[in-house]
Amino acid sequence: MKLKNTSTIEIFCDTKAFSSTVDIMLFLLMVSLSSVVLMPVMLSSGHNAAVQDVAAYKFDEQLLQSLLNSRVEGFEYTAVPSAMSGMVLDPHENSMFICQGSEIFTKEHATRTFADLIAEGMLFSLREEEDGIYHYLYPFGAGYSEATENILKEHLTRRMGGRYNYRLEASWQPVPGCGPSGQIIVGAIPPEKAFRQSALLSVPYTCTVSLSDISSPASDLNFISALSSSQKEHQLCNMFEQCMSLAASNASRSIVEIYYPEENLRKICSEQPNDMIIGDSLMGPPSCDRNTGRNIAIDILGNAVNATANMCSGPSSNVTMLREDHVSLVGNQLRQERTNEIYSYLSGVLSEEVNATVQAMMQTNDSITLFELRDKQLHSIYMHVRPLPAEVTLVIW
Repeated sequence: MKLKNTSTIEIFCDTKAFSSTVDIMLFLLMVSLSSVVLMPVMLSSGHNAAVQDVAAYKFDEQLLQSLLNSRVEGFEYTAVPSAMSGMVLDPHENSMFICQGSEIFTKEHATRTFADLIAEGMLFSLREEEDGIYHYLYPFGAGYSEATENILKEHLTRRMGGRYNYRLEASWQPVPGCGPSGQIIVGAIPPEKAFRQSALLSVPYTCTVSLSDISSPASDLNFISALSSSQKEHQLCNMFEQCMSLAASNASRSIVEIYYPEENLRKICSEQPNDMIIGDSLMGPPSCDRNTGRNIAIDILGNAVNATANMCSGPSSNVTMLREDHVSLVGNQLRQERTNEIYSYLSGVLSEEVNATVQAMMQTNDSITLFELRDKQLHSIYMHVRPLPAEVTLVIW
């Protein structure tokens, strides 16, 4: 019994196993702590970049939608054409006067959201480039564009908070690929691997081009007559050329109407040049006897003359004078130059397509196929002059 008890006591006195277990547990604890500390280093740089990319992409998408839906507060811009730049309007505090015809120039643009502001900016910022110099179709288009870009820059800078760089681009053309274009650009040039989010905006543009209007030269009667002609191929080609010419004419009229209010300018020509005083005896005399509306109208006329390439404004025929015949002359010249430009563009991009359509018509006598080919070609012509929505792109990096 004594030996047995002695052996038992010796077993319990051996504590080496417990010491080894504590060492192992301490080692594992240190390894765990090291893993936690070194985890960011252990992760690959590609994984970190991917996490950042996902965050930037989601932020870009949310920011663009938030921007377009946000309300604009306190948007102001100066619309002073060059003819008015030297005029100081300081009416008497008790006077009130209204310039005849000036309502067409003082139209209120009630902007509710940044989307509305950008859409309106596409119209006001219509411009053409010549030798690296932009010419705005509106006399005060540069002022409106500058104010729009400033308020967009202020809003985006505040929303970014210094976390990202950004660039906002908006572009639109009444005739895609041809003629003047509206453009708004805010921010620096982005790198190639920046994140982009785009959205489409409807521009408040009244286009008078319709498929039925440009299709009149290719009506069923004219089409059947061309198919029955001894010069079938020539007649078919001529038919589509007339449709392109009509499409160019309608599109040019829509564009010119944006920045050249011919009807209103004629109205101003026929009215008295003096200001119409309201409540003169009660409110006091005005401090300025100039006709603001006529001065702005003259500036619009002069700006339109500068936009035409072949307009003659010599000493004997100064078309910058506000007269009805001059207003009509400038309007006709603007529409003609714009029509020639659009028709040349359509002829260039559609010549091969029209030839292929005519050749397909020459190789079939099936009436259903012939009418399908005609309708397809007419729709193609229409789509080249139909204005598309404005595209807004936000880039962050």
